[in-house]
Amino acid sequence: MDVAETILNIINDNNLTQQTFAKRINVNQSQISDWTSGKSKPSFDAIKDICLAFNLSADYVIGLKDIKTSKTKFKLSNRRYTGSKLRIKDWIKDLITKNCPNAKSFCDIFAGTAVVSDELLNEYDTFILNDLLYSNEIIYKAFYKNEEFDLNKLFEYQTKYQLLNKDNLIENYVSINFGDKYFEMGDARAIGYIRQDIEDNKKFLNEREYAILLASLLYSFDRCANTVGHYEAYFKNKIIDRTFKFELITPYDTLEMNKKFCIYRRDANELATEISSDIVYIDPPYSSRQYSRFYHVLENITKWEKPKLFGSALKPAPENMSEYCSSSAKNAFRDLVNKLNCKYIVVSYNNTYNSKSKSSENKMLLEDIVEILSEKGQTKKYEMPLKAFNAGKTNIDNHKELIFITEVGKFAESKKDLNRSPFFYVGDKYKLMPQLLKIFPKNIDTYFEPFCGGGSPFLNIVANKYVLNDIDEYMIKLHKMLINYSVMPDMFYSIIKNIETEYNLSASRYQDIIPQNLKDLNPKTYFAKFNKDAYSRMRNAFNKDKSNDVLLYLLLIYGFNRMLRFNSKGDFNLPVGNVDFNQNVEDAINSYFSFVQNKDISLSSLDFREYIKVQRFNKNDFIYLDPPYLITNSEYNKLWTEKDEIDLLTLLDELNEKEIRFAISNMITTKEKTNEIFLKWAQKYNIYNINSNYISYHDNTNKISKEVLVTNYDKRKKSGKKD
Repeated sequence: MDVAETILNIINDNNLTQQTFAKRINVNQSQISDWTSGKSKPSFDAIKDICLAFNLSADYVIGLKDIKTSKTKFKLSNRRYTGSKLRIKDWIKDLITKNCPNAKSFCDIFAGTAVVSDELLNEYDTFILNDLLYSNEIIYKAFYKNEEFDLNKLFEYQTKYQLLNKDNLIENYVSINFGDKYFEMGDARAIGYIRQDIEDNKKFLNEREYAILLASLLYSFDRCANTVGHYEAYFKNKIIDRTFKFELITPYDTLEMNKKFCIYRRDANELATEISSDIVYIDPPYSSRQYSRFYHVLENITKWEKPKLFGSALKPAPENMSEYCSSSAKNAFRDLVNKLNCKYIVVSYNNTYNSKSKSSENKMLLEDIVEILSEKGQTKKYEMPLKAFNAGKTNIDNHKELIFITEVGKFAESKKDLNRSPFFYVGDKYKLMPQLLKIFPKNIDTYFEPFCGGGSPFLNIVANKYVLNDIDEYMIKLHKMLINYSVMPDMFYSIIKNIETEYNLSASRYQDIIPQNLKDLNPKTYFAKFNKDAYSRMRNAFNKDKSNDVLLYLLLIYGFNRMLRFNSKGDFNLPVGNVDFNQNVEDAINSYFSFVQNKDISLSSLDFREYIKVQRFNKNDFIYLDPPYLITNSEYNKLWTEKDEIDLLTLLDELNEKEIRFAISNMITTKEKTNEIFLKWAQKYNIYNINSNYISYHDNTNKISKEVLVTNYDKRKKSGKKD
């Protein structure tokens, strides 16, 4: 039945003339003639008036409208959001494209409104979007998820929701809690009805369509909310107009764009260990204002768990509280920057730390940002004057938005990408290698390392031969195992995959088998929750037959802090960790395989005294030592004694007399202690300060520590010998 026939049926069924029909819906009779003759079609407002005037259902009236000619309403940037970079997105884009060449992927790790990523859509092939908020995650999926959607179907829902009679709807969770507070009462009933209807129809929608409808609801009610733009509170004693109208967002056809979008709702510091991207853009919260509390109404309606609400602002119990809004922000930022695997780091920052409002005061100072980024690579700063967000209590003068761009590892001596150890060993020197390589000698015949651990130093040293040692025989067995498999990597990965399948372990590098409800219930620990039982069975299997080195390697990778730990009976006893065999692990293994092939490498598991005494050193050799640190509290440092320290330093003095080049890492001071033995000994050699950050971002105490590298070459006081 076409539009003309439908309108004629309505007129005839109600015994009306065209003139009377026109009066009932407030249009001219000539328009009725045009509709019934097919010359034109009624507007949406006219259709809505017909529906209300004759008490017709939305489903019936939908037939009057040519769905395909409907227009969507909201673009990504059409929302109010504290800290949005909408006003300066062009400036940020220009800085990134000019200063970050040869990049194909972009990670927005605190994406917020995602307007920066949106501005860069034409620049890169792969995008990673992450945010802690449920509402932001659903918005990213709506606009960007790589999945087809039926726009015709979505327009039908839009028409249905726009034709709702708000006065006839029953009370619901939104109207009971937020009516005549955050929204006009009729609008609140409509918002609650639509949210429940989307949920009830979820089985008829794919994930993208569900996200589009839900995001459209968020955008639509954000337009009429009785707030200043966030939901910290609502205006009291104010007449609220009925203005809510459901409009669709304008989603991207991402499949046609040929772009890849990876969408996460994760703690940024945890996600950083599992992803890699050419560019990582960091725009964290800097004040004590928690975004999960600022936007609690959006979060509540998105999750739709209908929790009990508290206080005058009607907030649920706290969740998703960010470390960046607390006094541990500096440590959290340092931890994040150190974990990132990228070519460029771009950081947004504003100088509100002189604010008169404590809630607006920055938790990190400008100096903190500069210090931490400079340790990662060459850093440039750009600034632009910008009016700050003001909730009415703050007077911020001379406010500026700043952008820092760090070219990661540019200060490294070698331009090649650094190789990372596939063991992710405690105390690993991977992050310090750019500093160490500048001090290490260039021409090395045989490279010796008596405390090789995970092996990051030797993996980045050019030498004719490598003589490696560690007292941990299991670590040496794992090195030997990987070296053997380096010539047959396909077999190695086949064995790994068989074990993962046998035990039903997650393996995020190629599959996502963790149920969404488990992720929702345990957003920060779902890997550990999912893998716990499988890990326990795998550990029991290894302890019955300790000859399976591949199984041991997987225990290390899936284990807590990726450590090797055995009890007094010799059984592996590490609990499961909140990690899995992700892409970073595979990349590290491939780098390891590539490096060790055709290399002359010998391995042993001796006490360092015996190891050094049995070697035949030549003047072109180089020995690097990274022993346990006497004054720190790591597990493997606890067995190191003052006698061990003195014996090692005595052996180094003997090597110095033979003019054998060495370098040794050590910690001279911590907050509580000073290594007087090492400090006194080091005075006769060359001491280089090393910027190291072995901290946990959950511990925000003010640690004072000093790590050094001591060498007996280059500007050596004794002989003046140059490398």
